[in-house]
Amino acid sequence: IATLVAQARAAGIAEILIGSGDRDTFQLVDDRTTIIYPVRGVSDVWRMGPAQIEERYGVPPTRYSDLAALVGETSDNLLGVPGVGPKTAAKWLTTYGDLAGVIAHVDQIKGKAGESLRAHVDAVLRNRRLNRLVDDVELPVGIEDLARRPWDRDEVHQVFDGLEFRVLRERLFATLTTAEPEA
Repeated sequence: IATLVAQARAAGIAEILIGSGDRDTFQLVDDRTTIIYPVRGVSDVWRMGPAQIEERYGVPPTRYSDLAALVGETSDNLLGVPGVGPKTAAKWLTTYGDLAGVIAHVDQIKGKAGESLRAHVDAVLRNRRLNRLVDDVELPVGIEDLARRPWDRDEVHQVFDGLEFRVLRERLFATLTTAEPEA
């Protein structure tokens, strides 16, 4: 996803929408990139832009992966620093700029949270390596291959026949015949 976002930005695409329930994608958000984040199934979704991420997590999107490295991500099975929640992590990141700044000043961070951080620096650095999205993967398709284009009814029939998608075919054709031009 990060690679496709990088390609879309390079191509000058004005608005990039990513549908994902993975909070790691928040690090991709900028003025042109928004995450459509499902909260409960597909019926309740949030549009997560820069302001929404900063309001909810206390850091800009560029620092979200640093925050996640400190507090952990249960969905990724990454344990955070015990006793450190999002507010404390956001305060450290605001004070020291980024995760590298927090680590550089680890001896100045006081209290139980500071002790816990010092005991878990290696885990935090590992978390950060693991949650960083790579944006230069060689892919078999490029952003231009994903552009919307007219659909081919015969090709859709062949694919759906092979997959035995009868009900889905009916729904798709009912939707597409009114919304999309055919090839």
